Amino acid sequence: MHVYRNDSLIQMERQETDSSHADDLINLIRRKWALLREKEFAADYPIEILRDQGANSVNVIEVFRWKSKQDQIRAGMDVEYRQLEAEIDALTANRSKRNYTEAVRGFNTNFPSIGGVELLKGVCSCLLSIDGMVENFPMSVKNGIVLMHRSPRMDLDGDGLNEMYLKILMHGGEIIQGALGPIRVEQNFSLPNDGLVKSNGEGAHDFPGTAVWRVSWRILTSRGPILTDPATPLIFGPARVNHYPPVGTRFHASMGPVALFLESSGERVGTLTPRELTAFDIVVTKDDEIYADLLNNAPPDLFKMVGTPANAAPILEDATTLG
Repeated sequence: MHVYRNDSLIQMERQETDSSHADDLINLIRRKWALLREKEFAADYPIEILRDQGANSVNVIEVFRWKSKQDQIRAGMDVEYRQLEAEIDALTANRSKRNYTEAVRGFNTNFPSIGGVELLKGVCSCLLSIDGMVENFPMSVKNGIVLMHRSPRMDLDGDGLNEMYLKILMHGGEIIQGALGPIRVEQNFSLPNDGLVKSNGEGAHDFPGTAVWRVSWRILTSRGPILTDPATPLIFGPARVNHYPPVGTRFHASMGPVALFLESSGERVGTLTPRELTAFDIVVTKDDEIYADLLNNAPPDLFKMVGTPANAAPILEDATTLG
């Protein structure tokens, strides 16, 4: 599987028509994409329709993403879709279609000088044990999302190398387990949930760098909310990153099991062993800094975590597959 899960499904089409038919063409493209979404052939990736007014003609460029390769094939056999395609063909003098196999992510060589907000899709795996119910259940939250703010490029600890502090604003996901039923994993908002990317100082650029994540969870189960040990945050990383957002980088946990406590009573009810955290898709990334000291200043203890403790997993390169 490609590290950027759906990039091979991106399609770009270019249509050329005369000025008198430009609005009709754009309306047909809108109808086509609405049909693809209603029939679940196209993904939730936003469509882009770009219009360029030339001297004698209008170029219309359309970019969207298929939901899957199978859905692209199914669309080609759909009567309504084929009818819209024929109407578009009738309005265009020249038309071309191309599928792209990769979207290049991240910054080129340096951390950005402007802060921003990222929304990512990801997967997090762990082993869950609840006394009397499940033992070492491989809990993999595959539909998780992370909303976070990154600080602007700065030397936060004064060592001459740049960092980005990553403040997690919200993250979570859901799964179903037989004994426990629906399980929702969300962050414990009363504890730090954040991360840090630090330049490795190799040459004149910020990348490559080393990144680490620190989270604490509140797990909603049929037994009620369960908290990971408030005194022991879950640490994923450190791992080597060559770009940001760190899509495709696999952050292995550098710690063993942590205790789980029933939120209502404080009773110890099991353990959770963190395994791996990976972001696999970018929903949106924006250079749109939120000016707040809380979001831009990293706690001192994060700088210790971004190093490589003697008992930590080795720093890994960016993944080429999700496994």
